[in-house]
Amino acid sequence: MKFSGINLLDELAKEELADLRAVFHEKTYPKGTIIYAPDEQENLVFVIGSGRVRIYLGYEDKEFSLAILNPGDLYATHADCFIEAFDDCTLLVADVHSVKTVMDRVPMFTRTMVRVLGNILHNSFSIIGGLAFKDIHERLIDYILSEARSAPPSENGGVHISLGLTMEQLAQLMGASRQTISTLLNEIVRQGLMEKEGRGRYYIPDLSALEAAAGQ
Repeated sequence: MKFSGINLLDELAKEELADLRAVFHEKTYPKGTIIYAPDEQENLVFVIGSGRVRIYLGYEDKEFSLAILNPGDLYATHADCFIEAFDDCTLLVADVHSVKTVMDRVPMFTRTMVRVLGNILHNSFSIIGGLAFKDIHERLIDYILSEARSAPPSENGGVHISLGLTMEQLAQLMGASRQTISTLLNEIVRQGLMEKEGRGRYYIPDLSALEAAAGQ
């Protein structure tokens, strides 16, 4: 699922947005690279060209993931967050000042930026609420449900989902250990709430039963 709901790569390819596209330059980062840290001074805007990036908060040895952004999504570095290359990725990068000189003529770009940052703020509150009021089992089911609700239903009423994450990446996202996440996924399968179809791929036969397990 796209985080912003709008693919800015498609928009920037339009002829009428050539001035905006010209202020961006392309940079590549290998998986695991910290692209941006809170102590850096430069304010940047970037659009993801390929791969994925993770936006997270870090304190001592703890990390709290706020979002995983996909190709076509946009982010600005004004918030005190770390930005990590979740895969090998390519970014279209520009400094905020350069973008401001042309974005007044492109209201769609401004609206998309507000929408993305608003979604990240919403995710932040959800994470805080989950850490305060839900255990890791409930948080994991909530995440699975969010993926299932954005997937098309199958002919027999169930839902096929592909998490698109390694076990380590999913553990990072949930703020838990890899072993804990693996154990919980196996338990959800054992309970008949999901069926494993392959690496990171599951079938949910009854979405309402999974919702009930999450207390929704």
